Amino acid sequence: MTRDHVTPDDAAAEADVTPARKQVAQDVFSTGVAKGRDRLDSATSTSALKGSEAAKLGPRPLADILRAMPGLRVESAIGEGNANYTVRGLPLAAGGSKYMQLQEDGLPVLEFGDIFNVGADVFLRADFNTAQIESIRGGSGSTFSSNAPGGVVNIISKTGDVEGGAVQLTTGLDYGEKRIDMDYGRKLSDTLRFHVGGYYRSGEGPRDIGFTGYKGGQIKLNVTR
Repeated sequence: MTRDHVTPDDAAAEADVTPARKQVAQDVFSTGVAKGRDRLDSATSTSALKGSEAAKLGPRPLADILRAMPGLRVESAIGEGNANYTVRGLPLAAGGSKYMQLQEDGLPVLEFGDIFNVGADVFLRADFNTAQIESIRGGSGSTFSSNAPGGVVNIISKTGDVEGGAVQLTTGLDYGEKRIDMDYGRKLSDTLRFHVGGYYRSGEGPRDIGFTGYKGGQIKLNVTR
């Protein structure tokens, strides 16, 4: 069947479909695999969570975000870090993440995730810098990363490809803690872009401990060419 004549309505419909197809093609999963591909075109067990969607959960530590991802078991421990992680089907044999590796932008935070009182998530904080969190459970995760037979969780940072930023102020309603989050990114030229962001918080925290238990923050800057 062929069409000899294309009406303006048909042309407009095809123009509307084309950007959608391009958007799907750009949604590539790249953690723990040999070549980035669409998650629907992969035999591995994968999940991806956008940073904007994670912010809607109102998380405090990184563990609260990862608990919402399928196939992961998370036991929060002492607050913002040192939680226990495992992948569905594997036991919590020790503290930290014995069978799972935490990565930041594709690089391991720690080669061993079960060091006593030095879990990999101690060195990670969730804030507005996060563009996406990808996880692969089993499969090629053990091949493309060390000490990760259960899988890999990768925290991917924003790089300024989407211009703009945000500022957020947070305070505890029934406990003493104040926090400010911010981020901003933009293109410097056709081939160069940057992103900067971070947070600072101070206060007692959710528990009545009688002193300032939370004080400090982080700032991250990246330049991409």
